[in-house]
Amino acid sequence: MKIIRSFCAINLDIKTARAIAAEQVRLREDCKDSGIDVRWIAPQNMHITISFLGNVTEPMIQAIKDSMEFTCRKFPPIELEFSGLGAFPSPAEPQVIWVGVKEKTGALLRFHADIIKVLKSTGFKLDDKPFQPHVTIGRVKSSVPLSEELLTPQEAPVFGRTTVKELLCYRSDLSPKGADYYMLWKLLLRGRIMQQSTNRKNQDASSTARTVDTDAKE
Repeated sequence: MKIIRSFCAINLDIKTARAIAAEQVRLREDCKDSGIDVRWIAPQNMHITISFLGNVTEPMIQAIKDSMEFTCRKFPPIELEFSGLGAFPSPAEPQVIWVGVKEKTGALLRFHADIIKVLKSTGFKLDDKPFQPHVTIGRVKSSVPLSEELLTPQEAPVFGRTTVKELLCYRSDLSPKGADYYMLWKLLLRGRIMQQSTNRKNQDASSTARTVDTDAKE
C-alpha cells in the first residue's frame, strides 16, 4: 500500500506571495552579508500549515477528506492579513524565518481547533502545542543568530490581505533541493458570514428594523 507524506494547508493569493518574494530579495542579501545560510521557499510553495499529517496511506487521505467536509461546510471564508517577520524558535537560534498571519475574529484559530479535533477522532496522535499561524519563507542551515535589524525593517511590512476560501491537502516529496508539493484534494469553506445571516433574520422579524445586533454570537 502506498504511503504518502502529506499536510493540510491554506494557500496564499498570488499578489501576497509576490510581495513576500520581494522581501526575500532583501533578506537574501542581508543574510548573505551576515554569513547566514538559508534555503529560501519558492513563492509557489508558500502556505499556512494547518496540520502536518506525516506518512499516511492513500485510503486514509480520502478518509481525512470525508471527515473534514462537514467542518469546511460550516466555516465561512476567513479574512487574513500577512505582516511582520520573525524566526522560530528565536532569532538567537533561528531554524525558520516566517511571515506573520493576523486574523481579527478568532475564526482561523477555531477552524484549526476543529480540524485537529477531526484528525484526533480519526486516530491521529497530535501534539497540543499552541497554533501559531505563519508562512515559512526560509529554513536556516547555519547557527548564526539573526539580527533585530534584519527582521525589523524601518516600517513593519504588510505583504497583503486575502480571503481564505478553501482547505487543501498536499503530498510532500522530499529531495536534496527541498520539497515538491502536489495537491491531493481541496474543500471549499461554505459557511455563511454571520453578519449577513443576522441582517437577514432581523429583516424577516421586522420590516421597520433599522439596526443590527452586532453582539449576536454563533
